[in-house]
Amino acid sequence: MNIFKYRPYYQYDGPTHSDPFREELSPEGADDRVESFFLEIEQYFDEECTNLKQEGDLVLITSENNENECDESVKRCLNSLDLFANKVRN
Repeated sequence: MNIFKYRPYYQYDGPTHSDPFREELSPEGADDRVESFFLEIEQYFDEECTNLKQEGDLVLITSENNENECDESVKRCLNSLDLFANKVRN
């Protein structure tokens, strides 16, 4: 089993080419998005993901997937919520 850790966060860098009408979220809105990440991340994994656990501001993912597959699943979830994440190395 592989264990991966991610710390999601919100960052506003202005409008983007793909979202020219992007507006900055309030601090409460940003916090809500990060909380949504912890609720939605499970949907982005198949049965290969055996355990998702929130530990403070981290999500710990225990998975049969390799690192690249796990990163891609997390990235899809982050993109859907307009978030970023730092990968935490052990």
